[in-house]
Amino acid sequence: MPIFSRRWLLPVLCFINAAACAAETPPSSERFVARAVTSLTSGIRYKFGGTDPDSGLDCSAFIALLYKDAGGGDLPRTAREISEVGAHIDAGALQPGDLVFFRNTQGGIAHVGIYVGGENFVHASRKHGVIYQSRLNEPYWKSRFKGARRLPQS
Repeated sequence: MPIFSRRWLLPVLCFINAAACAAETPPSSERFVARAVTSLTSGIRYKFGGTDPDSGLDCSAFIALLYKDAGGGDLPRTAREISEVGAHIDAGALQPGDLVFFRNTQGGIAHVGIYVGGENFVHASRKHGVIYQSRLNEPYWKSRFKGARRLPQS
């Protein structure tokens, strides 16, 4: 009698295939970060209030698009509303995939980016007009840093 009879072959192959697929599929935060880094060369333009990648995105629409593409679902429309989603994270505990928020001159949250590690974050930049990578420890961003959140993972 063979080691595996035919009735066991299909379940074993299904298990092996499922395990291999699970190992190849990164967690949502890794997909989120990978899409953010890839977007740096995408040519997507910044557009205030923009929600369409073809005509331009603002910071919150950019983050919402990346999160949805990574399998995370829908996010609210504005940076302020997004800042209420997920768990608060101290700046010293940032991990790639966490969102970083910045205040405007009135103190309210007006900008969001995705932390990609090494003090870097990717965001839709009004000043640069495109998807851009900046450093959290630059004086401009450091002085405006308002907080960070970790979004739910899929």
